[in-house]
Amino acid sequence: MTDSGVHAFARVCSALHSLTLRQCRSVNDAALITLAARCPKLRRLDISRCGAVSDVGIAALASGCPQLRWLELEGYTEVTDCGLQALAASCVALRRLNLWACGAPSNAGVIAIAHACRALVSLDLRLCAKVGGGAVQAVASSCPQMEELFVERAGPIDDEDVRKLARGCPRLRLLDLGWCLVGDAALSALAAHCPRMRTLSLAYCERVTDAGLAELCQGCTALCSLDLGGCSKLTASSLQSISKGCPHLQLLDLSQCKGLVTDEGLLELAKGCRGLRSLNLRFCAQVGAEAVLRVQQLCHNVQVRR
Repeated sequence: MTDSGVHAFARVCSALHSLTLRQCRSVNDAALITLAARCPKLRRLDISRCGAVSDVGIAALASGCPQLRWLELEGYTEVTDCGLQALAASCVALRRLNLWACGAPSNAGVIAIAHACRALVSLDLRLCAKVGGGAVQAVASSCPQMEELFVERAGPIDDEDVRKLARGCPRLRLLDLGWCLVGDAALSALAAHCPRMRTLSLAYCERVTDAGLAELCQGCTALCSLDLGGCSKLTASSLQSISKGCPHLQLLDLSQCKGLVTDEGLLELAKGCRGLRSLNLRFCAQVGAEAVLRVQQLCHNVQVRR
């Protein structure tokens, strides 16, 4: 799809509600300006990893398509706080926003979105290195309906940020905290305030200990997916906590958890989590083949990665 192609169908599809232009490299600001002028009813747009889209195109889109509910902007390096502030000014009904790998925005742009778009239910900030705890706290105070938040490898985010997030967004069911500076205090807050949590990534959150994970498993019993890869302080007792507290668990990542995974611990895990479908044991060389076989016998549908 090119700019001329977008212009051609926009002229005859003025009632367009949803459009995917993902990875259409020829699509740029001119295409967004056309959409803004011709398709005022647009509600969902995916322009992830397209051409040279900048704040100019985003501002035009926001002004011309105020009914936008869902916007995918993955992979843009030229969209800055100015573009996000334009969205915040015009698209207050926005519910889903994907900024994965958009390196230019800072806390200021995301804070503007959070304060204006209070109906947000999903926000992806992965690899947004300039976005940190200030943005998370803005989400906590302004977006009570938030259900999905991705902040893996974003800017600095700590226990206090997650504590406020848990209190302000009790509907959270998916949270990606990979590589964040969080520990047991964050898990305690999630356990206390987010009972609907189903998917949680704590990958390489090296401050997490057995005590925090035990509290999490007691409070978030609906967990179906848990990523503990690289959590180096965890020991075998955490597998007992998971076994007792997470009976619905289907996906579990224990890669590079050398102190956590033992043959005995895996058997304990399998007894309590019979619905496991995926178990990642990469770089856990201490696990024996017999223990893995026993897990597969107890959890009939499990796929084990080693």
